[in-house]
Order: sequence, then structure tokens, then C-alpha cells
Amino acid sequence: MRTIRHTLINHVHAPIDRVFPFLADPVRMPTWLPACTGVEAEGPLKRGARLTVRFGERVTSLEITDLTPPTTFGWEEHGARTGSQTLFQLEAVGGSTRITVRHLWTPQSIVAWVRGRVMVKRRVERTLNAILRNLRNALNEVM
Repeated sequence: MRTIRHTLINHVHAPIDRVFPFLADPVRMPTWLPACTGVEAEGPLKRGARLTVRFGERVTSLEITDLTPPTTFGWEEHGARTGSQTLFQLEAVGGSTRITVRHLWTPQSIVAWVRGRVMVKRRVERTLNAILRNLRNALNEVM
């Protein structure tokens, strides 16, 4: 099946040296990742590391696929949404940070494709907007 891609580009009014550590800190992920209620890391965050992430009753595993401070952070999901990747690209713009969030999903079957297109919970555009809104709000609270 073909990969379905979504991209959102926006700004956070905080310098990149504050945004990246906040974004890549598993302890802080529940403050910006929609519906996330907890994250456990197997060890230090590095490429190939696994995170156990709880979304209420649903538990999934995220494998860190990209970690290049202070510009890139990304993961691939292993669980109910296998084949789903989320990638963050950060760029310093004055005292702000431009964030590009990409979500890539390759459905594993036609049934998965239909469920992904029909189920309201999987409205990717809404989720990407919520990630940036939550991140912006969380960073403002810390400032």
C-alpha cells in the first residue's frame, strides 16, 4: 500500500535550544502529545531506543528513529498503528523555532486503510495541530 503523508509547518515562540530538549524529553511528552497519559523509557534517549507510551488504556511502543539535537526527532510506532512514523524538524528563526511535523503512515492492509480514513480518532491534521498547540502552551508555562 502507498504511504499516506501529512505535514504541518508552524512556529513556536521559543528558541530552538529550549524547544528541542523539551520535545525530546520522555517525561514531558504527556504535556504535548495528545491523549498521552504516560511514557516510560528503557534507557537514555538515542536512536533505536524504545519508549512505552500510554494513551489511556492503549499501550504502544515507539522506536526512536531520528535524534539529532537540536534539529530532528522522530519515531516509528510498533503496536496498533504499526507503520506510523512521526518526525519533527526544527529550525531556528531569530528567537523562535520553526517546526515541521510530518506524519507518515503505510497501512498494513486494506482494512487498516479504511479504518484509518474513517475513524475520527485518526484525524491526523487535528492531531498535528494539537501537538503544536500543546507544545506552545507547555513551553509558555515553563518560561
